[in-house]
Amino acid sequence: MASGNGRVALVGGTLIDGNGGVPLRDAVVVIDGNRIAAVGGPGTEIPKDAETIRCDGKTVLPGLIDAHVHVTSSSGGQASPQTEYSPATRAAKMKSWLLFGVTTIFDMGSNAVFDQLKADLESGKVVGPRMFGVKYAITSPGGHPTGLGRELRLADRDTNLFQVATAEEARTAVKKAAEGKPDGLKIHHTRSQFPGISCLDCDLEKHDGETLRALVDEGHKQGLKVFCHIAWPSEAREAIEAGVDCLAHTITHAETGTRPVFELMAARGVGMHTTMTRIEAYFVFKRDPFLREKLRGKVPDAVLDSLGMPNSISRMRNESDEVEGDARRIMEIARANTKRAHKMGVNIFCGTDSGGPGGLHGAVVPREIEIINECGLTPMQSIQAATRDAAACIGQSANLGTVEKGKLADVIVVAGNPLRDISDLRKIDLVVRDGVVFGSSQLTLN
Repeated sequence: MASGNGRVALVGGTLIDGNGGVPLRDAVVVIDGNRIAAVGGPGTEIPKDAETIRCDGKTVLPGLIDAHVHVTSSSGGQASPQTEYSPATRAAKMKSWLLFGVTTIFDMGSNAVFDQLKADLESGKVVGPRMFGVKYAITSPGGHPTGLGRELRLADRDTNLFQVATAEEARTAVKKAAEGKPDGLKIHHTRSQFPGISCLDCDLEKHDGETLRALVDEGHKQGLKVFCHIAWPSEAREAIEAGVDCLAHTITHAETGTRPVFELMAARGVGMHTTMTRIEAYFVFKRDPFLREKLRGKVPDAVLDSLGMPNSISRMRNESDEVEGDARRIMEIARANTKRAHKMGVNIFCGTDSGGPGGLHGAVVPREIEIINECGLTPMQSIQAATRDAAACIGQSANLGTVEKGKLADVIVVAGNPLRDISDLRKIDLVVRDGVVFGSSQLTLN
């Protein structure tokens, strides 16, 4: 593993820089410390003291960004808390993101340990991606995700979730959240409890118009980008009209009525996270019963083992025909709406909502990008959804998302060409995170 204070040159690969232009063949990317010092063709000057890494026949790209994760959830079956939430498992889970080429994550959950975990990542005590996040979340009394927290046996962990009923309470909660210096504000505004056992048949309380507008207005006054969890077209419209900056999910519960919502989103520049692997998690292990074993060495054993335990929530979901039926219908709607939104000019961002049962941290990112591609985005656009565009979504365009001189040195190298076959993004050969190089021998948990 090379030092983040040294010089490294990635030479001979084909560069997809994230900006959407023609890939650069025989590219040279020079890294000095934790910054990209030069990008060019074969004539680019390489410092004499730089370590040269040949990338012939491979593709060089920006590190992938997952704009919607939940780091405090185990992503396992919630069947063995002692092992799923142990310090060793948490550390392994953070490294797992790097193994799948993910160098930046944005935590969208209420997270009481956010500051400590971020400090551990920045100091090198824990190896993993860069982390930004909201730290707090706001919902209506008894609203989502309070029921989900009980189902996932996490209710006692959700200390950073505010429940507000009035505009005054809303402004107070936002001000309190802003004191913690988060990277954004998360609002829950939905009648649905999905993702949960009750997928479609749910009628929770959501915010009234005055409260919702107060949440967004106060968020903007505090200098925060506002993200909103929704499920139905009406909820999305209410959130957009209130002024939110980004929907935390595509519309999952209806296709009817989405066209005017997407027109409004495109007109106002409101984008959305895709989060479709969170839905696929409800039936993925039935579709591929060997998936857990395929992921050994890249996902913590404690997480994989818990998925198959008798009391695993993931196993219960995968074995329930009723739940699976709801999830497959929601997946069908989500795909259709993502395709429609893209066609209508809505910005699409790669966010997985990983952390729930079966939504495996890191492992679901290449699959999310594949689904985005299947929804009508080109391979290049799908890559941008997880690089340049995701960086813009989380407010980090100045330093991340593209391979350009002066930006932070977060770069990946994959075998093959993901513009021909998007699944080549799974073939991670090398990861550079903040100038530190992880070769193939380091890309394992074993």
